[in-house]
This record gives sequence, C-alpha cells and structure tokens, in this order.
Amino acid sequence: MASANIDPSLLGEPPVTAPQPRRPLRREGAVIILTPEEQLLQDAMLMSSSPPPESLLGKRTRNEDGDDEGEHVPTFPAPQPETSSPSISNLTAAALRYATTKKLRPEQRDEAEAFLLESAAGRQARLYIAILSIENKIDTFRSAAPPYQVSEELKTNINNYGLAVLLSVNISAYKGNIPINHVLDILKRFRFDLPAGIEHDYANWEKVTTAGSYSLTQIRSRLKKLIKESIVSNANIFALAQLIVHSTPCRTTVQLCARVALMRAIHKECNGSEKYWNRIDDRLATIRKLADGSTSKITKAFNRILQTDRELYGADEDYSISDVVADEWQQQVDAVVAGDGSS
Repeated sequence: MASANIDPSLLGEPPVTAPQPRRPLRREGAVIILTPEEQLLQDAMLMSSSPPPESLLGKRTRNEDGDDEGEHVPTFPAPQPETSSPSISNLTAAALRYATTKKLRPEQRDEAEAFLLESAAGRQARLYIAILSIENKIDTFRSAAPPYQVSEELKTNINNYGLAVLLSVNISAYKGNIPINHVLDILKRFRFDLPAGIEHDYANWEKVTTAGSYSLTQIRSRLKKLIKESIVSNANIFALAQLIVHSTPCRTTVQLCARVALMRAIHKECNGSEKYWNRIDDRLATIRKLADGSTSKITKAFNRILQTDRELYGADEDYSISDVVADEWQQQVDAVVAGDGSS
C-alpha cells in the first residue's frame, strides 16, 4: 500500500525549507561556492569602514527640541593647572648668587639684574644688542691679528705627505693639478694646525696651496737627482728606493720599487731632459689606455718594468725585495689618491 504524502505541519514537525542558494564568487575563471558564514564575512569586507567611536568624535549637541544639530563637537581633557613660577625677587636673588659664584664683576651683576627686570621684548632687545657687540669685538680681534702664515709644522706635514703622494701606487700624474689636489685633500681631511674655515678664505688658502706646490717641486727635483746618481753608480732598485724613502714612514714595497723603476727608465730614455716628468705622465697614460681599466694588466706592466730595471742595474748584487704591504700611513694616502679613479 503506497504511503500518502502527509503535511509535516499536521504532525507538529517544523516545515522543511529548501536550502538557500549559495552566491558564487568568480576568481580567475573558477567558481567558488561560499557558505552563508563565509558570505557574511565577504559582505563585511565589502562594506565601507565603520565610523570612529563616539568617544573619539565627541558628543552630539542637541537643540532645545532634542534633535541633533548634525555637528560633532570635540571634547578635550580639562587643562591642568600650571605650576606656580618663582617670584621675580626670588629669581633675581638666585641669579645674583649664581653670578657671584661665577665671579662676575659688579657692573656685570648690575646688568644681569636689570635684564631680569626687563619685559620679554626688552630682554630680546638686550640679547640682540649683546650679539652685535660680540661681532664687533670679533672683527676687532681679527683686524688686529697678524696675517696668516703657513707654520713650520704644517710645512713638515706637507713635505711628508707630498712625497707619499708622489710615491703612491695610485698616482696618475706627477705634474699639474692632480698631485697638488691630492695633497690639499689630505690637508682638508686631517686639518693639522689649519685654522677653521681657511679653505674658504681664498687669500690665505692660496698661501697653503703655494706651499704645497713648492714642496712638490722640491720633491720632484730631489727624486730626479737621486735617480740620475743611481744610474751613474749602477745602484740596484731596492737601494735606490730605500734612499728615496729614508726618514719617512714609507716602506720599500715591490709596487713602490716598480714606480721608481719607471722613473729611472724614462730618465735613461730622455737623459733627464726638461720634459722628464711630462714624459713619465705620458707613459702612465699609455699604460692605463693599453690596460683598458684592467688592474691586473697594469700590475703586469709594472712588473715587467721592474724586471727590466733589475737586469740593467746591480744585476750581480744579491738582494731581494720583500712583498710587504704598505704601512697604514701610506695606505691612507693611497686611498685619497685613488679617489679620482687613477691607476
């Protein structure tokens, strides 16, 4: 016997509702069916941001009819009572006691007391006038000071660093502006006894520049003389390099000997002519061009120059050149010299 369809409501059971269709979410061609809970979350994400809580915006004011005026009035915390400041008389007394401990003169104590009794605008005026008075005194002191002169201590530093620049493995030219600019850069970095801001005083800075140029000229003259004498005496390159760096912090490294060997090779080629240093600069430029920026190629070129020198001078002497590293002092100079990208 077939069972009859009976309405569940007649049996006291809740009616069976059809499941609600799920809203699809399309994402890159795929269809994702969200549960009702997930759908609520998505709807919440799509809603605009909630307004900030009332405590942050302040309370709404109401008119006499009880309606909102539609405008938020911010509420701020009540201002804290200010601490009471000391009276002028107490402040003056304390200031005068402090002036006594600093041993101010009586007239200075009187000026300090008058300053405290002034109004705010009056104190600002007094401070401005005092600043102008100090400027006048500084100008008077400057005008009375003797003209600036390069000190003997600074000359000594210029000489030592000038030699280190000319013996640097990174030097790209021995004449012109390049070496003097390296020396001036070192002076600006380490200052020594240079007055503050002297590099902005063109007249006095010119004195420093002149001292540096003169020192480099004298060093080049001495190097050329020592190289000429070494050719005559057939001195080996190590002995020549030691003579050059004598009484300086420079060490006799392989790289330094190679640079000195280049100087001696050019001297032999031109017999120490007036264009001697210019010809060395030209040879350095040629080496850099042929190496095309390769440090290893430049090193190989100087190793060949050193080998040729050892074959020509003091070949029968038993000596060796230790592959030592330049001392920290020379390394600092090399770092400054390398700043222009020279070889």
